[in-house]
Amino acid sequence: MPEFVWYGATDVGRARTENQDAVLPDGSGEGTPAIVAVADGLGGHPGGDIASRCAIDALVDADPGLGASELVRIAHEAIFHRIVTEMGTRRELIQMATTVTLAVLGVDGIVEIGHVGDSRAYHHDGESLIQVTEDHTHGMDRVTAGELTIEEAKASPDWHVLSNYLGFESFRVAAHRVPMRLGDRLLLCTDGLSNMLTDLEIAALVAAGSPADSAQSLIVAANEAGGLDNISVVVVEAIG
Repeated sequence: MPEFVWYGATDVGRARTENQDAVLPDGSGEGTPAIVAVADGLGGHPGGDIASRCAIDALVDADPGLGASELVRIAHEAIFHRIVTEMGTRRELIQMATTVTLAVLGVDGIVEIGHVGDSRAYHHDGESLIQVTEDHTHGMDRVTAGELTIEEAKASPDWHVLSNYLGFESFRVAAHRVPMRLGDRLLLCTDGLSNMLTDLEIAALVAAGSPADSAQSLIVAANEAGGLDNISVVVVEAIG
């Protein structure tokens, strides 16, 4: 069965002064089982940086055996606890929220993904890049419901407006299982990457070099394309 090596990195981008993303790990790791994750605090909401950091901090010492969906709920509980703790002095934090996309790297080579929001997971099987997660936005929800085509939805004003996120009481967790073969790669990223690069550009960079090389190349490319948002990535490779 494969084991895993991974590298995570985050960057403020070129247009923002504050990084409201958080990533696990910030750096390299190897082995199995393990948890890797990205979180993107909601812009326009007070405390977006606190929400994403709370979510990631809650996962650092969490038990991977709990499974992806339960781990997402643990991240949500950490945000809720912070809101309650701060209510007396920082009532505005009641609005804080974040996306989260995490992966549990299993001993059997199966990656279990838990997802809330529009941060993404991609699987590269050595030949092609597959988007595993679906963006939880009002625009994409209307596509899923058959109300709009993808082209119509992309032109609508609510295309990027989140419909599901941590901090929202009735959030829903989307769960996926991805079997990883030797040489396969997994990419977790915030929309600061996916909004800047095409899938073809992402595919070429995620497959090139070591996970660390790939992660840094993706961030550089997103910045060169404009860097309009914070950029966070985790690249995971299945090895022998």
